[in-house]
Amino acid sequence: MKKRLRKKMSKEWEWYAVKVLYECNISGIPSPEIIDENYSNTHKTFEESIILVKASSFEQAYVIAEKEAKKAEIDYLNPYEELVEWKFIEALDCFNLFDEKLQSGTELYSRFLRVPKDMSREIVISHYYPETLEEDEVDQNFNLRNKNFNARPNSN
Repeated sequence: MKKRLRKKMSKEWEWYAVKVLYECNISGIPSPEIIDENYSNTHKTFEESIILVKASSFEQAYVIAEKEAKKAEIDYLNPYEELVEWKFIEALDCFNLFDEKLQSGTELYSRFLRVPKDMSREIVISHYYPETLEEDEVDQNFNLRNKNFNARPNSN
């Protein structure tokens, strides 16, 4: 009976993509002998992540996503011997996946940007996606997906 009930419930459940936000807090004093040209403490980092959740409603998807996001919190020492703490802040948005089968090409998330009619594409991109711009003030070495930063000799 329980097995059949679970099976029936699982058919009613749907996939959701939930956007969650983490904050990175770095504390401690960097080891002076390790500091190199990649070191900077002028920016704060947040991570926006989209996680896949199976739930029976938007409300339940948020609850499940928040639990999963808290389990993903992590602390470690960076290459400069500072304590790095990634902490879950909040679930920002939830998107119901309408495809019943997840496969290549399945849309996992989308959002609409409502902007003034006279706002150019360039302004929209620079405002909502500033990480795509090459600017002197942005420290590209803190882009965690930057292969040169992650392959540094000091990063054991």
